[in-house]
Amino acid sequence: MTVTTPQLQPAREGAFHGLASSVRRLSISQAIRRLLRMALLLLAARMLGVDVFGTYALVLTIVEMMSIISGFGYMDFLTREVAQRPETAVALGIKVAVLRWGYMVPSLGLALLALEALHFSRPVLLNVSLLALTLVPRAAAEAAQGVLKGLERFSPLPWIELVQGSFTLVTAALFVSVGYGLSGVITGEILGATAGAALAISSVAGHASFVRSETPSLRKLMRSTFAFNIYPFIVNVYDRVDVVLLAKLAGNFATGIYSLPYRIFATLQIVPYSIMGALLPGFSASAAGHEVREKCAAAMKILYLCALLLLLATLTFTDSVVLVLLGKGYASSIVTLKILVWAAAPAFLNSALNTLLLAAHREKCFLWTASVCTVFNIGANLILIPRFSFIAAAGVTVATECLLLAQNLYLTRRFLGQAILPKDAAGITACFVLALAAFWVLGRGGVPQIWAGSAVCLAFAVFALQMFGGLPQILAMAGGRRTP
Repeated sequence: MTVTTPQLQPAREGAFHGLASSVRRLSISQAIRRLLRMALLLLAARMLGVDVFGTYALVLTIVEMMSIISGFGYMDFLTREVAQRPETAVALGIKVAVLRWGYMVPSLGLALLALEALHFSRPVLLNVSLLALTLVPRAAAEAAQGVLKGLERFSPLPWIELVQGSFTLVTAALFVSVGYGLSGVITGEILGATAGAALAISSVAGHASFVRSETPSLRKLMRSTFAFNIYPFIVNVYDRVDVVLLAKLAGNFATGIYSLPYRIFATLQIVPYSIMGALLPGFSASAAGHEVREKCAAAMKILYLCALLLLLATLTFTDSVVLVLLGKGYASSIVTLKILVWAAAPAFLNSALNTLLLAAHREKCFLWTASVCTVFNIGANLILIPRFSFIAAAGVTVATECLLLAQNLYLTRRFLGQAILPKDAAGITACFVLALAAFWVLGRGGVPQIWAGSAVCLAFAVFALQMFGGLPQILAMAGGRRTP
């Protein structure tokens, strides 16, 4: 006699559709955030010119590093903690925002002292101080978004990013068009951050009620979140220090040429962020058990395929896109982007492994991996930038991501009992190598690059879609707890 469980399949389908919806909303929110940011950078690049845009890129990099050290990583902390204890959502979110505000003044002081020691000009220091004002509303907005993700309330996130990004873009364009230049872009950033914070806070109020519950004191919170300050800051140092070193060692022109391709590369992180960000609550609730590790390996397969497809597309279309959007003045950015895109595959896989280690409460090991990468990155850039300028910065970025991947694989084996790799990695890599060889042969045979690349991208995309067949099962089984 066969016993059937008719409720199992609907439950699994419900889990898949719920998590797929979360992935979709996170994807949309990140697409909106990064695409509107790219639109702002393209606007600034065209309207300010390469040299002034290089200054803006430097100022923006410094303020982003301040944001990191003041607690940008607290969003993931809130997501994890609220997923485990939803009743603490509002109270913990408020404490985290207050803690971040407390870090902002000393982080600004350290930034200005560092710039002064490197003999940057007074206008640069002033612009950093002005742009740092965006951190006040951003701290509140990011705490609110962390709470919303922990509660698995993803629907407000695209609207928050749309309001903030579009408001920044429109006001910046208006101020620059009437002659305010770089200060006009900074004013637009401040106004957009304020608008985004207002909507984020109101969204939390609409999805969570304030419940008096026990939360850590600020002192205890500082101790427990220490890794979320230091690790992201160290990562951001090796991630962004090349911009500072380029500005100092090679000038604003090299900074402007490099910064835009790097931002384009950073925009590609929409893919791993969306998938792994949606999986983090379920991974955390399951404490990164054996089944979750298997699903992480399956998700890494999807990320690996996406990264390789994006690499082929970049090699194919970069020349045309850069020249059309930016003009011949940014022609040197083409080769920079073609180098940087090789970092996509290790970066995507690192995102998955970091998410798994975070869910397993192993975030303190990130301090070691980030420190190693920082020493390597700074040392390599100091040696190579004076000779190879922005080309060196791009190559060092690729090497740093590969170094981080090697460390993450070692750590997952040490702490979780196995090195997590993408499923079917060998077959996917072999297919990619064949696609790359076909692209090269067709180009050597006289076929125009855009046609050769389009054919190869299409063939690899068909292969990737066939390999994506297991994605619904990955999402359904990794979803974990769902908030009613």
